[in-house]
Parts: sequence; structure tokens; C-alpha cells
Amino acid sequence: MKTGKFYFLYLVQLVMIGIFALVLLGYSIKTGERDYFENEMFSKNVRGLQMSDPRLNEEVNFTPPQIVGERYMIWRYLSYGESEIVRGIFGTDDIFGFSSLIGQGRFFTTQDYTGRTRTAVLGDTSAANTVEHGGKKYYVYNNTEYEVIGTFAKQNNTADRAVFLNLNALDAEIDQTAGIYYVDAADSATAGKVIDRIRADVNGAFTINDVEFEPHVSIVLGKMQYTLLFFSSISVLLCLVITGIFLVTGQRYKIAVRKLCGMTKKDFLLLYGKLNLVVGAAAYNLIFAAAYLLSHVLKVSIVANIRLEPEHYILTGILLFAIGVCNTLFTSKMCDDVDISCVLKGI
Repeated sequence: MKTGKFYFLYLVQLVMIGIFALVLLGYSIKTGERDYFENEMFSKNVRGLQMSDPRLNEEVNFTPPQIVGERYMIWRYLSYGESEIVRGIFGTDDIFGFSSLIGQGRFFTTQDYTGRTRTAVLGDTSAANTVEHGGKKYYVYNNTEYEVIGTFAKQNNTADRAVFLNLNALDAEIDQTAGIYYVDAADSATAGKVIDRIRADVNGAFTINDVEFEPHVSIVLGKMQYTLLFFSSISVLLCLVITGIFLVTGQRYKIAVRKLCGMTKKDFLLLYGKLNLVVGAAAYNLIFAAAYLLSHVLKVSIVANIRLEPEHYILTGILLFAIGVCNTLFTSKMCDDVDISCVLKGI
């Protein structure tokens, strides 16, 4: 196989691999976001508990624990309906990116939680259920007004129906700690740690039962999808290996002559490294052009329905670079293994 034909085939392979990677990255992010909102804005790590039946006569004040260095959110489950989803909220960090959804105002801050301010953040449709006086909007819950400090831009998902009330102010106003609480975090270990701290803080004042949230949709890819992804990746690697083998075996005589003229393994590394870099750069530009053409011009559903962010293209570029490095090392090793004497003898 001539070098030009080989690298054309290699270019086609890289373009197909890159488009596959882009679609997979975009689809995985979109699927995660969709599942998160369809599952009432809970992640797969959510854990719940129900506190009921106070065992002490005196008032018991429940304060959400603040574990240094841990990022999590605590929700008090109040109501879930077709028109509104009402919850109390406390968080050490905005780990699920609610601030990025804000269309007007702002999201809760640490000062809101620690100051027990009667504040609320509403979804786009829930924002209509407010009263206004003194130039400010208020959401009324349990005969108490919560100042609306932020409103989500229209999301066309569950966030539009959200009513988030400052949990610290909420529990103080309704004077009743008993209820269902959910702890959500970026990982299940953190959620479990927070649950354990809550149990320790309550110290038997309430009967506490674990509550398991049942997701409405699957948050993770099924085994079949992972199996298909695994075998697809293996197939891609085999194709690249076979292509590299054909390159070297088809040019054994030329490689032998080059070695006879003094080319070393380092020289082959530089030669094929430059070629792979050029082809990789060309493939990257073609991938970008193909993604734009398929999503914006032809509006192919498999591409147009996913959201491709700059980081997806960066990761795809890193993947192409890694493939180029591996291919360079593999090809150079095969060139180094070519026996000059055998080739020139026609063996």
C-alpha cells in the first residue's frame, strides 16, 4: 500500500473515531442532565431519611450539618405536583450548577443559609405564583413570605416548576423538624457521611428511617450499552493496528533501505510522529466541520439533539493526539524490527 493511500485511510479512520467520540461525549452529558431533571432533580447518589415521632417533650432544633471539605446539598421534601415542586434547600456548594440556570437575580449563598434569611429561588412557571409589595416579589408558604432572590430561566424541564426555600429559615418558621430529608452529593460516600452525621446530631430525639428515592428513569447506561461500547473500542483499536501493520509490511523494502542508509529508531519516531501530527490535525478540522454540518446544516437528529461544548472538542483532540502517539510508537517499533538482510534477500 502506498504511503498516500495509507494515510488517507488513516485520516478516514480518525475522522470516524472523532465523530463517534464527540457524539458519545455529548450524548452522555445530555443524558445525565435529562435524567437528573426527570428524576425530580436528584442524582444517583441521593439518600433519604424520614424523621418522625419526637421522643422528647422539649423543642428539638435540627440544623443541617456543615462538614468541612465536603460538598453536598440537603433537601427537605415538601410537595411534588404537576404545577410545583416545593422543597427546603441547604448546600455547602452549588454542586449541581443551579446558579447557571438563573435568568434573573441569584442563587442561594452561604450567607443566606447561616443568616436564616427567608429567601426563595423559583422556576420559570412557579414565578407567577408570587405576591409583590415594596418593589419585591415574595413566595408565600405556610402563611410566611419568602423573598424571591432568583428565578431560573425557562428550562423546559422540572426546574421550571421548582420552588426552593431556604431550609434553615423554613424549619425555623414552621416549627417542625419531622419530615423527609434527602442528601445529595457528587458521590455516594459523601451522602452517606452526611446521613451518619445527621443521625448523630439528632441523637435519638426522633425516630429515623431510611428512605430510598425511586428514580423515574435510568441514570446510568445499561450493561448492553457498555458492552457495545467496549467491543466498538476494541474494533477501533484493531483497525488501527491492522492499518499500521499494512503500512510497514507494504514498505518493508523502503524501510530496509532507509535503515541501511543510517536511519535509527529515533529517526523513524520523528518521521512518523510528524506525519501522524499532520493527519491528526487534518482529522480534527474535518471532525469540527462534519459536526457543524451534521448538526446545524443537515440537522441529523443523532447529532443535532445533543449539546456539544468546547470541552467535548478538547477531549476529542486529546483522544486523537493519544492515538497519534500510540500509532507512532507502534509503527516505529515495527520499522525497527525490520531485518535488513532478510528484506534485501527477498525473504
